[in-house]
Amino acid sequence: MALSEAIEKREWTLEEWLNTELEPRYEFEDGRLVPMAAPTLRHQDIVGLTFYEMRQFCRANGLGTVAMGVDVVLSPRRGYIPDITFVRREREAQVLAPQGKVIGVPDLVVEVISPGGHIRDAVRKLRAYQEAGVPWYWLIDGETLMVQEFQLTPEGYLLRTVAEAGEVFRPAALPGFELNLQRLLGEGETDGTH
Repeated sequence: MALSEAIEKREWTLEEWLNTELEPRYEFEDGRLVPMAAPTLRHQDIVGLTFYEMRQFCRANGLGTVAMGVDVVLSPRRGYIPDITFVRREREAQVLAPQGKVIGVPDLVVEVISPGGHIRDAVRKLRAYQEAGVPWYWLIDGETLMVQEFQLTPEGYLLRTVAEAGEVFRPAALPGFELNLQRLLGEGETDGTH
C-alpha cells in the first residue's frame, strides 16, 4: 500500500493533523485527511496577487492579519488550508496561535477554484465555512477570474458582490479595498482571453 493510501485510510485526530508535516498537503475532515491538489502556476499567481493586495490594504489601514496557506481549525472535526485567511485586529489574540496557525473562525476566507476543484470549494467548503460561522467567503474562479463574495446571514451565505473578469471587485467585507485581477495578471481587458 502506498504511503498516501495509508495516510488517507486511517483515522486521524485534529492534533495529529496539526502536528504532522505531510507532502502533499492534506486538509482534515471528520477524522480523515483529504489530499490537496498541487496548485497550477495560474492558481499561485492569483493567490499571490490577491494576498499581496489584501495585505497591503489591511496593513495600511490597521485592519488585521492576512495569511496565505496556513492551517485553519474550524472545529474539532474540520481543518482546512484556505488560499487566504483574514483575521480582524480585534480578534487576533483570540484566534491566531503562536505556532502560526488559526485556531477558531477567521473573519474572511478566500479560495481560488482550480480546474476540477469547483465542487470542493463552491459546495463542500462553502458549507463547512458556513456551518463554522465564517462571516465572509470569497470564491475566485481561476479560469474566468470572476470573484464572488458571500456574507453569512441567519439563512446561510448570501451572495453580496460579484465582479467579472476586467471589473473592479469592491467587497463589502473590506470597504475601500479594490481588486482587478485581470489588470494585475496583465491579461487583455476587453476580450477576456488568457
